[in-house]
Amino acid sequence: MKDIALKAGVSVTTVSHVISKTRNVARETRELVLRTLEELGYRQPESRPGQKKTALDRIGVITADIQEDYYVLLVKTIETIASENDISVLFCDSEDDEEKEARNIGMMLNRGVDGLIIAPVGFVPYPRPLKAADVPVVLVDRQYDKHNTSFVGINNADSAIKGTAYLVGQGCSRIGFIGYSETVYTMQQRVAGYRLGLMQYLPEQPPCVLHLKYSLEDSFLLIRNFLLEYRPDGLLCGTSDLCYQLVSVIEDMGLRVPEDLKILTYDDNKWLDYLKYPVSVITQPTVEIGCQAVERVIQLAENHRAGKRTKTEILFDVQIIDRLKNSRS
Repeated sequence: MKDIALKAGVSVTTVSHVISKTRNVARETRELVLRTLEELGYRQPESRPGQKKTALDRIGVITADIQEDYYVLLVKTIETIASENDISVLFCDSEDDEEKEARNIGMMLNRGVDGLIIAPVGFVPYPRPLKAADVPVVLVDRQYDKHNTSFVGINNADSAIKGTAYLVGQGCSRIGFIGYSETVYTMQQRVAGYRLGLMQYLPEQPPCVLHLKYSLEDSFLLIRNFLLEYRPDGLLCGTSDLCYQLVSVIEDMGLRVPEDLKILTYDDNKWLDYLKYPVSVITQPTVEIGCQAVERVIQLAENHRAGKRTKTEILFDVQIIDRLKNSRS
């Protein structure tokens, strides 16, 4: 996919969307990618005679909550890259439940997987079973506290600083943040970045943060009360799922976007294309993260040295899709 993206002059993410049909791509871009696929003789991955065998036969992938849009593309990418390397994938979803995550880890280890890629539920100490296990572990999107393995993701705090700066640049003077519990690593870091962004760009404004729970049924009322109390003119949403919940509230309240409220959310999603108003996006290179996670777990398996594990972080840059720009023109 990297070769195809380079020749076509598009991102790896775009190539992945065209191949896997996980998101609509502009017709001209899609045709360009398809022509490039044909020119380079791309075929769906399969074992090839003489292909070098990796140190892995099968890996386990454990996500925090597959309902999050981010993980759907991430898992698809991991499976594709693993298949290209003749590696089987076992998948489990922890459903935002730390006890279920512990069971999933135990099950994977009992099944004898050769490596693990995990998006942890909470920012908690590195699980003892993983410390004792003689398998390479790569963390994606989220981290455990005080671990000594590899993490692949983004600099969440820095991305939220950039997001806050973006909203200030759009003329916002009272910016709020909607997120989940800060027991989640990504949310902890994004809230910290939002606070730092305010200190840097709006030092007179106190932070306005709303924490929601994944399964909270009265989130509509909490978001509505938050908007009524703080009257923000800009909002940073910690996930696209939170943005989805926000949209139903602002439409019920009759708020105009972007006149009354400008919105910036993490992670682009298909449904955003169908809104009648612009919502800008902090987009993560999910495909690149998935590719790197598989490559890293292969490297760890091939260069395995018992007792010499060190914490490493592989961080990718984010991009801001400025949809407000089109609304101004």
